[in-house]
Amino acid sequence: MASLGKRLPAPYDFGWTLRAVDDCDVVETQLGDGRYEIRLNHAPLTGVTTEMLEWWFQVFDGTATYRGQTLPAYHLWHPRDHVAVEFTRNKAGRVAPKERVHIQEVFGRDKHFSTDARAVIHRWDGRGVGFHLDVAGHRLLELDHVFKDSPDGAIYQSCMRAGAGAGPLRRLINAAVLPRRFGAAQRVAWIRHNVEEVGCFENFLPELFQSKAIAA
Repeated sequence: MASLGKRLPAPYDFGWTLRAVDDCDVVETQLGDGRYEIRLNHAPLTGVTTEMLEWWFQVFDGTATYRGQTLPAYHLWHPRDHVAVEFTRNKAGRVAPKERVHIQEVFGRDKHFSTDARAVIHRWDGRGVGFHLDVAGHRLLELDHVFKDSPDGAIYQSCMRAGAGAGPLRRLINAAVLPRRFGAAQRVAWIRHNVEEVGCFENFLPELFQSKAIAA
């Protein structure tokens, strides 16, 4: 995958109110091997279904037409923090396990919390999506989102595990590198970003799903 090389765009104002962290059940744990685990149990997404989410996760690297504006669909998902996204696709033209994703985002629009990650997808279907980042034989990041339908809207849960769960440098990575690269401030910024990002779905996805107004 080529480098996206994008810059943080000006923030969009769609008139939405972003969700607050207090709207989410956050469980943060340091595992016995030194990794950090963050579980987010989001409030139900009003008007959103798993069918809509499955569609979105196949197309959100495209260009959306939304309320008279043409913009990267990825910017709808977070109108302040998202920069760019790129996927590889399988022979059927779908994003699927073993394909790759390249993500650029800036949590809270703070350059100290910039992310430019190339990861491998391990799950991508109607019940959830997930990817992981491996470096020099060590799995340093796993991020999974799972969702299901409910009468109140889609139930959406996120789980991140950061740090090395195995490998010869596991202890060194978790003791010395992880606190610097994913310290308390970074974790707080990511939690806030994730809560806001997921909450955005109920603001735009039902309307966009109805029109299917995303082009490759």
